[in-house]
Amino acid sequence: MMTLTQARHRAAALTALPPAQLRVPDAIGSVLVDPVHAQQDIPHVSTSAMDGWALAADPLPHPDGAPRWSLRPESPRSPAIRPAPLRPGEATEVLTGSPVPEGTHAVLRTEHGITAGSELQAISTSPDTAPQRNVRHAGAECRAQDQLIPAGVVLTPARAAVAAVAGHDHLRVIPRPRVQLLLTGAEVITRGTPAPGQVRDVFGLALPPMLREMGAGTVDSQRLGDDPEELAEALRQISATGAADLIITSGGTAHSRADALRPALQMLGAELEVDSVDMRPGHPVLLARLPRREGPLYLLGLPGNPLAGFSALSALGVPLLRALRGIDHGSRTPTLRRTAGAQLSGARRGTRLLPVRQGAQGVIPAGHSRSHMMRGLAEADALAIVPAAGIAPGEPVDCLPVPGQHQEGLAWDV
Repeated sequence: MMTLTQARHRAAALTALPPAQLRVPDAIGSVLVDPVHAQQDIPHVSTSAMDGWALAADPLPHPDGAPRWSLRPESPRSPAIRPAPLRPGEATEVLTGSPVPEGTHAVLRTEHGITAGSELQAISTSPDTAPQRNVRHAGAECRAQDQLIPAGVVLTPARAAVAAVAGHDHLRVIPRPRVQLLLTGAEVITRGTPAPGQVRDVFGLALPPMLREMGAGTVDSQRLGDDPEELAEALRQISATGAADLIITSGGTAHSRADALRPALQMLGAELEVDSVDMRPGHPVLLARLPRREGPLYLLGLPGNPLAGFSALSALGVPLLRALRGIDHGSRTPTLRRTAGAQLSGARRGTRLLPVRQGAQGVIPAGHSRSHMMRGLAEADALAIVPAAGIAPGEPVDCLPVPGQHQEGLAWDV
Protein backbone atom coordinates (compact mmCIF):
# COMPACT_ATOMS: atom_id res chain seq x y z
CA MET A 1 0.00 0.00 0.00
CA MET A 2 1.46 3.34 -1.06
CA THR A 3 1.73 6.35 1.18
CA LEU A 4 -0.39 9.34 0.29
CA THR A 5 2.68 11.27 -0.85
CA GLN A 6 3.88 8.41 -3.07
CA ALA A 7 0.47 8.01 -4.65
CA ARG A 8 0.08 11.71 -5.36
CA HIS A 9 3.52 11.91 -6.96
CA ARG A 10 2.72 8.84 -9.07
CA ALA A 11 -0.45 10.51 -10.34
CA ALA A 12 1.39 13.78 -10.99
CA ALA A 13 4.06 12.02 -13.06
CA LEU A 14 1.70 10.56 -15.68
CA THR A 15 2.15 11.62 -19.29
CA ALA A 16 0.23 14.65 -20.53
CA LEU A 17 -2.25 14.33 -23.39
CA PRO A 18 -0.86 14.90 -26.90
CA PRO A 19 -1.08 18.45 -28.28
CA ALA A 20 -3.93 19.48 -30.57
CA GLN A 21 -4.58 22.47 -32.83
CA LEU A 22 -7.82 24.07 -31.62
CA ARG A 23 -9.87 27.15 -32.47
CA VAL A 24 -9.18 29.89 -29.95
CA PRO A 25 -12.66 29.69 -28.32
CA ASP A 26 -12.33 25.91 -27.99
CA ALA A 27 -8.83 26.21 -26.53
CA ILE A 28 -9.92 28.23 -23.47
CA GLY A 29 -9.01 26.31 -20.34
CA SER A 30 -6.28 24.33 -22.11
CA VAL A 31 -2.53 24.68 -21.63
CA LEU A 32 -0.54 26.42 -24.35
CA VAL A 33 2.14 24.33 -26.03
CA ASP A 34 3.67 27.26 -27.92
CA PRO A 35 4.06 30.89 -26.91
CA VAL A 36 1.70 33.38 -28.54
CA HIS A 37 3.37 36.13 -30.59
CA ALA A 38 1.81 39.21 -32.12
CA GLN A 39 1.15 38.87 -35.85
CA GLN A 40 1.47 42.63 -36.28
CA ASP A 41 1.78 45.83 -34.26
CA ILE A 42 -1.03 46.38 -31.73
CA PRO A 43 -2.72 48.70 -32.47
CA HIS A 44 -1.71 48.16 -36.10
CA VAL A 45 -2.61 51.79 -36.96
CA SER A 46 -2.81 54.96 -34.91
CA THR A 47 -6.39 55.54 -33.73
CA SER A 48 -8.46 58.11 -31.90
CA ALA A 49 -9.18 57.81 -28.19
CA MET A 50 -12.17 60.18 -28.47
CA ASP A 51 -15.10 61.13 -30.64
CA GLY A 52 -14.19 64.50 -32.08
CA TRP A 53 -11.81 65.94 -34.66
CA ALA A 54 -8.33 65.05 -35.80
CA LEU A 55 -6.31 68.27 -35.90
CA ALA A 56 -3.44 69.05 -38.22
CA ALA A 57 -0.46 71.02 -37.01
CA ASP A 58 -0.15 74.72 -37.88
CA PRO A 59 -3.73 75.96 -37.26
CA LEU A 60 -5.14 78.72 -39.43
CA PRO A 61 -4.00 82.26 -38.54
CA HIS A 62 -6.73 84.42 -37.03
CA PRO A 63 -6.77 88.06 -35.95
CA ASP A 64 -7.76 87.27 -32.35
CA GLY A 65 -4.95 84.72 -32.00
CA ALA A 66 -7.29 81.84 -31.14
CA PRO A 67 -6.29 78.68 -33.07
CA ARG A 68 -8.78 77.54 -35.70
CA TRP A 69 -8.91 74.73 -38.25
CA SER A 70 -10.66 74.37 -41.54
CA LEU A 71 -13.19 71.52 -41.41
CA ARG A 72 -12.88 69.02 -44.20
CA PRO A 73 -16.38 68.46 -45.62
CA GLU A 74 -16.86 64.77 -44.75
CA SER A 75 -18.60 62.61 -42.16
CA PRO A 76 -16.79 60.27 -39.80
CA ARG A 77 -15.79 57.15 -41.73
CA SER A 78 -15.98 53.50 -40.85
CA PRO A 79 -13.19 52.44 -38.46
CA ALA A 80 -12.02 50.12 -41.23
CA ILE A 81 -11.25 53.03 -43.57
CA ARG A 82 -8.34 55.34 -42.94
CA PRO A 83 -9.07 58.92 -44.03
CA ALA A 84 -6.86 60.86 -46.41
CA PRO A 85 -3.87 62.71 -44.90
CA LEU A 86 -4.50 66.08 -43.29
CA ARG A 87 -3.06 69.20 -44.79
CA PRO A 88 -1.77 71.99 -42.51
CA GLY A 89 -4.63 73.81 -40.83
CA GLU A 90 -7.20 71.08 -41.56
CA ALA A 91 -9.42 69.05 -39.21
CA THR A 92 -11.68 66.11 -39.85
CA GLU A 93 -14.21 64.23 -37.75
CA VAL A 94 -13.08 60.95 -36.14
CA LEU A 95 -14.74 58.33 -33.94
CA THR A 96 -13.31 56.53 -30.91
CA GLY A 97 -11.18 53.66 -32.18
CA SER A 98 -11.15 54.81 -35.78
CA PRO A 99 -7.84 55.40 -37.63
CA VAL A 100 -6.56 58.96 -37.59
CA PRO A 101 -5.24 60.43 -40.83
CA GLU A 102 -1.57 60.98 -41.44
CA GLY A 103 -0.50 64.40 -40.27
CA THR A 104 -2.68 64.27 -37.12
CA HIS A 105 -1.23 66.54 -34.43
CA ALA A 106 -3.91 65.78 -31.78
CA VAL A 107 -7.57 64.81 -31.38
CA LEU A 108 -9.96 67.41 -30.02
CA ARG A 109 -12.88 65.80 -28.19
CA THR A 110 -16.39 66.75 -29.29
CA GLU A 111 -17.31 68.65 -26.13
CA HIS A 112 -14.19 70.86 -26.42
CA GLY A 113 -14.86 72.03 -29.96
CA ILE A 114 -16.89 74.96 -31.32
CA THR A 115 -17.87 74.94 -34.98
CA ALA A 116 -18.84 77.98 -37.01
CA GLY A 117 -19.58 77.24 -40.62
CA SER A 118 -16.55 75.45 -42.05
CA GLU A 119 -14.25 76.36 -39.15
CA LEU A 120 -13.44 74.60 -35.88
CA GLN A 121 -12.20 76.30 -32.70
CA ALA A 122 -11.11 74.70 -29.42
CA ILE A 123 -12.42 76.12 -26.16
CA SER A 124 -9.72 78.06 -24.35
CA THR A 125 -9.44 75.61 -21.42
CA SER A 126 -9.06 72.46 -23.54
CA PRO A 127 -5.80 70.51 -23.17
CA ASP A 128 -6.55 68.63 -26.39
CA THR A 129 -4.42 70.79 -28.68
CA ALA A 130 -1.22 69.52 -27.06
CA PRO A 131 0.91 67.30 -29.36
CA GLN A 132 -0.51 63.75 -29.77
CA ARG A 133 -3.29 64.33 -27.26
CA ASN A 134 -5.99 61.57 -27.47
CA VAL A 135 -4.06 59.61 -30.09
CA ARG A 136 -3.43 55.90 -29.59
CA HIS A 137 -0.22 55.20 -31.43
CA ALA A 138 0.41 52.16 -33.60
CA GLY A 139 2.48 49.59 -31.68
CA ALA A 140 1.76 51.19 -28.28
CA GLU A 141 0.74 47.84 -26.78
CA CYS A 142 3.26 45.68 -28.60
CA ARG A 143 5.27 45.31 -31.78
CA ALA A 144 4.95 42.54 -34.35
CA GLN A 145 6.53 39.25 -33.13
CA ASP A 146 6.56 40.34 -29.48
CA GLN A 147 5.70 37.44 -27.15
CA LEU A 148 2.35 38.09 -25.53
CA ILE A 149 1.67 34.82 -23.69
CA PRO A 150 4.31 32.25 -22.67
CA ALA A 151 4.01 28.53 -23.32
CA GLY A 152 2.90 26.28 -20.47
CA VAL A 153 0.16 28.49 -19.02
CA VAL A 154 -3.59 27.94 -19.01
CA LEU A 155 -5.38 29.88 -21.75
CA THR A 156 -7.78 31.99 -19.69
CA PRO A 157 -10.60 33.94 -21.37
CA ALA A 158 -8.54 37.14 -21.12
CA ARG A 159 -5.49 35.44 -22.65
CA ALA A 160 -7.69 34.06 -25.43
CA ALA A 161 -8.85 37.60 -26.14
CA VAL A 162 -5.21 38.73 -26.34
CA ALA A 163 -4.48 35.92 -28.81
CA ALA A 164 -7.44 37.00 -30.93
CA VAL A 165 -6.34 40.65 -30.89
CA ALA A 166 -2.90 39.41 -31.98
CA GLY A 167 -4.45 37.83 -35.08
CA HIS A 168 -4.64 34.14 -34.09
CA ASP A 169 -7.54 31.88 -35.04
CA HIS A 170 -6.03 28.58 -33.84
CA LEU A 171 -3.58 27.66 -31.08
CA ARG A 172 -1.63 24.49 -30.29
CA VAL A 173 -2.60 23.35 -26.81
CA ILE A 174 -2.79 20.33 -24.55
CA PRO A 175 -6.57 19.87 -24.58
CA ARG A 176 -8.65 19.46 -21.48
CA PRO A 177 -9.23 15.76 -20.74
CA ARG A 178 -12.50 14.16 -21.79
CA VAL A 179 -13.86 12.23 -18.81
CA GLN A 180 -16.22 9.26 -18.84
CA LEU A 181 -17.91 8.43 -15.54
CA LEU A 182 -18.93 4.82 -14.88
CA LEU A 183 -21.21 4.90 -11.85
CA THR A 184 -21.69 1.42 -10.42
CA GLY A 185 -24.02 0.00 -7.78
CA ALA A 186 -27.38 -1.69 -8.16
CA GLU A 187 -28.45 -0.15 -4.86
CA VAL A 188 -27.95 3.45 -6.05
CA ILE A 189 -31.06 5.48 -6.96
CA THR A 190 -31.18 8.96 -8.51
CA ARG A 191 -34.49 10.27 -7.14
CA GLY A 192 -36.83 9.89 -4.22
CA THR A 193 -36.28 8.64 -0.69
CA PRO A 194 -34.12 5.50 -0.49
CA ALA A 195 -35.78 2.31 0.70
CA PRO A 196 -33.90 -0.08 3.01
CA GLY A 197 -30.82 -1.27 1.15
CA GLN A 198 -30.84 1.70 -1.23
CA VAL A 199 -28.77 4.91 -1.27
CA ARG A 200 -29.14 8.17 -3.16
CA ASP A 201 -26.55 8.87 -5.83
CA VAL A 202 -24.00 11.51 -4.85
CA PHE A 203 -21.25 10.94 -7.40
CA GLY A 204 -23.37 11.43 -10.52
CA LEU A 205 -24.60 14.71 -9.08
CA ALA A 206 -21.37 16.19 -7.75
CA LEU A 207 -18.59 14.76 -9.90
CA PRO A 208 -19.37 16.52 -13.22
CA PRO A 209 -19.19 20.10 -11.85
CA MET A 210 -16.21 19.18 -9.67
CA LEU A 211 -14.33 17.74 -12.64
CA ARG A 212 -15.10 20.72 -14.86
CA GLU A 213 -13.74 22.99 -12.13
CA MET A 214 -10.63 20.80 -12.02
CA GLY A 215 -10.05 21.40 -15.74
CA ALA A 216 -11.87 18.54 -17.44
CA GLY A 217 -13.41 19.15 -20.85
CA THR A 218 -16.49 17.05 -21.49
CA VAL A 219 -17.87 14.84 -18.70
CA ASP A 220 -20.24 12.03 -19.71
CA SER A 221 -21.91 9.53 -17.38
CA GLN A 222 -23.01 5.91 -17.65
CA ARG A 223 -24.67 3.80 -14.95
CA LEU A 224 -23.94 0.13 -14.45
CA GLY A 225 -24.71 -2.64 -11.97
CA ASP A 226 -22.13 -4.67 -10.11
CA ASP A 227 -21.25 -7.32 -12.69
CA PRO A 228 -17.49 -7.49 -13.53
CA GLU A 229 -18.10 -8.69 -17.10
CA GLU A 230 -20.58 -5.87 -17.78
CA LEU A 231 -18.05 -3.38 -16.40
CA ALA A 232 -15.21 -4.90 -18.45
CA GLU A 233 -17.31 -4.64 -21.62
CA ALA A 234 -18.10 -0.98 -20.91
CA LEU A 235 -14.39 -0.30 -20.44
CA ARG A 236 -13.59 -2.09 -23.74
CA GLN A 237 -16.11 0.04 -25.63
CA ILE A 238 -14.80 3.30 -24.18
CA SER A 239 -11.25 2.28 -25.07
CA ALA A 240 -12.25 1.22 -28.60
CA THR A 241 -14.15 4.40 -29.45
CA GLY A 242 -11.41 6.71 -28.16
CA ALA A 243 -14.12 9.01 -26.80
CA ALA A 244 -12.46 9.57 -23.41
CA ASP A 245 -9.02 10.39 -22.04
CA LEU A 246 -9.86 9.42 -18.47
CA ILE A 247 -12.37 7.03 -16.93
CA ILE A 248 -13.55 7.59 -13.38
CA THR A 249 -15.54 4.89 -11.62
CA SER A 250 -17.43 4.99 -8.34
CA GLY A 251 -17.65 1.98 -6.05
CA GLY A 252 -16.41 -1.57 -6.32
CA THR A 253 -12.76 -0.80 -5.54
CA ALA A 254 -12.28 -3.03 -2.50
CA HIS A 255 -10.90 -6.58 -2.57
CA SER A 256 -14.10 -8.42 -1.60
CA ARG A 257 -15.97 -10.84 -3.85
CA ALA A 258 -18.78 -8.28 -4.21
CA ASP A 259 -16.51 -5.64 -5.78
CA ALA A 260 -16.37 -5.60 -9.58
CA LEU A 261 -13.65 -3.17 -10.61
CA ARG A 262 -10.48 -5.15 -9.93
CA PRO A 263 -11.82 -8.33 -11.64
CA ALA A 264 -12.86 -6.22 -14.65
CA LEU A 265 -9.41 -4.66 -14.89
CA GLN A 266 -7.79 -8.08 -14.72
CA MET A 267 -9.94 -9.23 -17.65
CA LEU A 268 -8.58 -6.33 -19.71
CA GLY A 269 -4.94 -6.76 -18.72
CA ALA A 270 -4.82 -3.32 -17.09
CA GLU A 271 -1.75 -2.20 -15.15
CA LEU A 272 -2.25 -0.75 -11.68
CA GLU A 273 -0.29 2.45 -11.10
CA VAL A 274 -1.72 2.84 -7.59
CA ASP A 275 -3.31 -0.09 -5.77
CA SER A 276 -4.70 1.31 -2.50
CA VAL A 277 -3.29 4.21 -0.48
CA ASP A 278 -2.47 4.30 3.21
CA MET A 279 -5.02 6.99 4.00
CA ARG A 280 -8.37 7.14 5.80
CA PRO A 281 -10.94 7.53 4.38
CA GLY A 282 -10.45 6.47 0.77
CA HIS A 283 -7.76 3.82 1.06
CA PRO A 284 -9.27 1.44 -1.59
CA VAL A 285 -8.72 4.06 -4.33
CA LEU A 286 -6.87 2.78 -7.38
CA LEU A 287 -5.29 4.25 -10.48
CA ALA A 288 -4.93 2.00 -13.53
CA ARG A 289 -3.57 2.19 -17.04
CA LEU A 290 -5.66 0.43 -19.70
CA PRO A 291 -3.88 -0.79 -22.85
CA ARG A 292 -4.90 1.13 -25.96
CA ARG A 293 -3.31 1.28 -29.38
CA GLU A 294 -3.26 5.08 -29.63
CA GLY A 295 -1.84 5.61 -26.15
CA PRO A 296 -2.68 4.88 -22.51
CA LEU A 297 -6.18 5.31 -21.15
CA TYR A 298 -6.17 6.02 -17.43
CA LEU A 299 -8.82 4.96 -14.93
CA LEU A 300 -9.32 6.42 -11.47
CA GLY A 301 -11.38 4.12 -9.24
CA LEU A 302 -13.09 5.98 -6.40
CA PRO A 303 -14.40 4.12 -3.33
CA GLY A 304 -18.18 4.00 -3.08
CA ASN A 305 -18.56 5.62 0.36
CA PRO A 306 -19.21 9.35 -0.24
CA LEU A 307 -16.50 10.95 1.91
CA ALA A 308 -14.04 8.22 0.93
CA GLY A 309 -14.73 8.76 -2.77
CA PHE A 310 -14.45 12.54 -2.70
CA SER A 311 -11.36 12.36 -0.50
CA ALA A 312 -9.77 10.09 -3.11
CA LEU A 313 -10.76 12.55 -5.82
CA SER A 314 -9.04 15.39 -3.95
CA ALA A 315 -5.97 13.29 -3.16
CA LEU A 316 -5.34 11.67 -6.55
CA GLY A 317 -7.80 13.24 -8.98
CA VAL A 318 -6.39 16.76 -8.68
CA PRO A 319 -2.73 15.87 -9.48
CA LEU A 320 -3.94 13.37 -12.12
CA LEU A 321 -5.98 15.99 -14.00
CA ARG A 322 -3.10 18.46 -13.74
CA ALA A 323 -0.70 15.87 -15.19
CA LEU A 324 -3.00 15.06 -18.13
CA ARG A 325 -3.41 18.79 -18.80
CA GLY A 326 0.36 19.37 -18.72
CA ILE A 327 0.29 21.68 -15.69
CA ASP A 328 3.49 21.51 -13.60
CA HIS A 329 3.96 18.05 -15.03
CA GLY A 330 5.46 15.71 -12.46
CA SER A 331 6.78 18.56 -10.34
CA ARG A 332 4.07 19.71 -7.97
CA THR A 333 1.06 18.33 -6.15
CA PRO A 334 -0.86 21.35 -4.85
CA THR A 335 -1.61 21.66 -1.16
CA LEU A 336 -2.66 24.53 1.07
CA ARG A 337 -0.50 25.39 4.11
CA ARG A 338 -2.72 26.44 6.99
CA THR A 339 -2.58 26.58 10.81
CA ALA A 340 -4.52 24.22 13.04
CA GLY A 341 -7.09 26.14 15.07
CA ALA A 342 -7.94 23.11 17.22
CA GLN A 343 -6.65 19.61 17.88
CA LEU A 344 -6.74 17.58 14.67
CA SER A 345 -6.82 13.88 15.51
CA GLY A 346 -5.14 11.28 13.33
CA ALA A 347 -6.41 7.89 12.21
CA ARG A 348 -5.55 4.59 13.85
CA ARG A 349 -3.65 3.68 10.69
CA GLY A 350 -2.13 5.74 7.90
CA THR A 351 -2.77 9.37 7.05
CA ARG A 352 -6.14 10.88 7.86
CA LEU A 353 -7.92 13.22 5.45
CA LEU A 354 -10.07 15.30 7.78
CA PRO A 355 -12.72 17.76 6.55
CA VAL A 356 -11.89 21.15 8.06
CA ARG A 357 -13.26 24.65 7.86
CA GLN A 358 -11.63 27.99 8.54
CA GLY A 359 -12.07 29.21 12.12
CA ALA A 360 -10.88 32.33 13.92
CA GLN A 361 -7.53 30.76 14.93
CA GLY A 362 -7.07 28.43 11.95
CA VAL A 363 -8.71 25.36 10.45
CA ILE A 364 -10.95 23.30 12.71
CA PRO A 365 -12.76 19.98 12.18
CA ALA A 366 -15.97 20.34 10.20
CA GLY A 367 -17.50 17.30 11.90
CA HIS A 368 -19.34 14.30 10.43
CA SER A 369 -16.13 12.82 9.08
CA ARG A 370 -16.95 9.11 8.82
CA SER A 371 -16.31 7.59 5.39
CA HIS A 372 -20.03 7.08 4.60
CA MET A 373 -21.01 10.67 5.46
CA MET A 374 -21.43 13.78 3.29
CA ARG A 375 -22.38 16.51 5.74
CA GLY A 376 -18.86 17.23 6.98
CA LEU A 377 -17.49 17.62 3.46
CA ALA A 378 -20.34 19.97 2.55
CA GLU A 379 -19.26 22.28 5.41
CA ALA A 380 -15.53 21.91 4.73
CA ASP A 381 -13.16 24.32 3.05
CA ALA A 382 -10.45 21.66 2.63
CA LEU A 383 -9.19 18.26 3.75
CA ALA A 384 -6.44 18.43 6.37
CA ILE A 385 -3.62 15.90 5.94
CA VAL A 386 -3.25 14.59 9.50
CA PRO A 387 -0.56 12.07 10.52
CA ALA A 388 -1.32 9.32 13.04
CA ALA A 389 0.08 11.42 15.91
CA GLY A 390 -2.35 14.25 15.15
CA ILE A 391 -1.68 17.99 14.94
CA ALA A 392 -1.89 20.32 17.92
CA PRO A 393 -3.48 23.80 17.83
CA GLY A 394 -1.13 26.40 16.38
CA GLU A 395 0.90 23.90 14.37
CA PRO A 396 1.08 24.09 10.56
CA VAL A 397 -1.06 21.68 8.59
CA ASP A 398 -1.10 20.89 4.88
CA CYS A 399 -4.55 20.67 3.36
CA LEU A 400 -5.96 19.37 0.10
CA PRO A 401 -8.30 21.61 -1.85
CA VAL A 402 -11.78 20.15 -2.31
CA PRO A 403 -13.16 20.83 -5.81
CA GLY A 404 -16.30 22.90 -5.63
CA GLN A 405 -15.60 24.12 -2.09
CA HIS A 406 -13.56 27.25 -2.80
CA GLN A 407 -13.72 29.78 -0.02
CA GLU A 408 -12.11 33.21 0.28
CA GLY A 409 -8.50 32.74 1.33
CA LEU A 410 -8.52 29.06 0.37
CA ALA A 411 -8.50 29.38 -3.41
CA TRP A 412 -6.15 27.11 -5.29
CA ASP A 413 -4.53 27.23 -8.71
CA VAL A 414 -5.98 24.96 -11.37
